[in-house]
Amino acid sequence: MMRIPTEIRLRFKTINNTPAVTVTLTYKSRIKETLTTIANGELISAIIAAMGSQLKPIQEFQTNGNHAVEDTSENFELEMFEAFIRSQHQLKLEDDFISPYGDRFLHAIFTIGFHHDVHFYLKRNEHIEELLNEALKA
Repeated sequence: MMRIPTEIRLRFKTINNTPAVTVTLTYKSRIKETLTTIANGELISAIIAAMGSQLKPIQEFQTNGNHAVEDTSENFELEMFEAFIRSQHQLKLEDDFISPYGDRFLHAIFTIGFHHDVHFYLKRNEHIEELLNEALKA
């Protein structure tokens, strides 16, 4: 029997200039599983499809997907945030996170499906503010 998560959270990261994703699955019993792995476009598309309740792409990726990492990135999370800003997914802004050093980080959430969210934590700067203004005008 396959356990179905009640909540899925996705974050994009850069690990040693390599795109990566962290997926946190929460089950009815409140047990959480977290997986961090190197990512490519095919894996990201499969995860987002699974978050929208389309399990076939992730099953196909597990069986015979392209597991090679093709690109490097200095800030993969920012690149994905820019792509999500242009998407049709619902954007919700949470309170900023303030680091112990006083840096402000935007906490933006894009909803893919019910309790299936993509979370971004990006240091606020002029570029981030421009992206937010563009998104909020649309």
